[in-house]
Amino acid sequence: MSRVQKLTHTRLEWLWLLPFAAALYYPWALQWSNQAHVAEAGAPVTLALMLSAYAVPVLAFYCVFVTGIQPVMTARVVLARRLACLAVAAPPAYTLMGVLLYLMKINGHDLWVWSGLWLALIAYFSMVSSTLPSIDFSRHARTYVKLRVAHGIASVAILLVFLAPHLFNHLFGVLGSDAHRAVMEVLRGVYRNGWLEPIIIVTFFFQILSGLVLIRPRTQQRADLLDALQTASGAYLALFIASHINSVFTLARYFGTDTDYAWAVAEPVGLLADAWSIRLVPHYSLAVFLLIAHLACGLRGVLRNHGVSETRCATLTWTVIGIGALATLVITAGMLGVRV
Repeated sequence: MSRVQKLTHTRLEWLWLLPFAAALYYPWALQWSNQAHVAEAGAPVTLALMLSAYAVPVLAFYCVFVTGIQPVMTARVVLARRLACLAVAAPPAYTLMGVLLYLMKINGHDLWVWSGLWLALIAYFSMVSSTLPSIDFSRHARTYVKLRVAHGIASVAILLVFLAPHLFNHLFGVLGSDAHRAVMEVLRGVYRNGWLEPIIIVTFFFQILSGLVLIRPRTQQRADLLDALQTASGAYLALFIASHINSVFTLARYFGTDTDYAWAVAEPVGLLADAWSIRLVPHYSLAVFLLIAHLACGLRGVLRNHGVSETRCATLTWTVIGIGALATLVITAGMLGVRV
């Protein structure tokens, strides 16, 4: 048994403090990164502060992984694991909260509202009984399997119709806004079709709801690294999709804003220089990586069910994840103003 697996029960009881502290720190990391960039403190300082913002979901994912490999899944461990999944989704949650506060004309108080929400969450977490009510999914096994299959089929459909072309479009960001717009105008003629767009939106909402149902039993089961990645990325994407749809349809289109590449990267100021928009750097970049990682882990499950060896499953999964990491770097570079 590894050293990580030998964590004592007492340490696991307090493991939830790590994602909690990380989530509280997240808006401060963004604020200090913006201030360092505006003050021209130097690229190393700004980069270090931005990396500390990325460390928040990384630390939270570590907690998801550690709690998932324990031999005994107690009620407190499951609660800590669910809190860690929520902390992994701190970037889209913080963006969603910021948009909602903007719509309510509550400006300049994002950091304090965020802190208050997390303190309230921890107060609830601390008062929850150690006996965790759970659903016996073995009694609903056939329904659960059908939902999982439907979730997978919907994922493939939305990947082919929207996500793959959308990510391909964003790769053109490193060539400039004009190149990105040229591709975007062609693609918009497809996925903004009067009958197709509503289907895409409904499918996204189905993915959110079905994904949340599928996540719950997974937080009560033992899991390896890739299983933990699938669970954590699912939590992230659920909040990201909700945040993105809210931003595009409620904020941008309601106010008549063209949601093009210039809007997404806060031109001409830039994401790092804008105190509000800097949150979009981890928000978008992690979404790209975790989307591809989530799809890769889902593919792993399909291959396993069809008798493919664990070695081949792992090799293919990590290869796709590696491709996702490369695509993320290119897209993020374009968002930050790198041009080729």
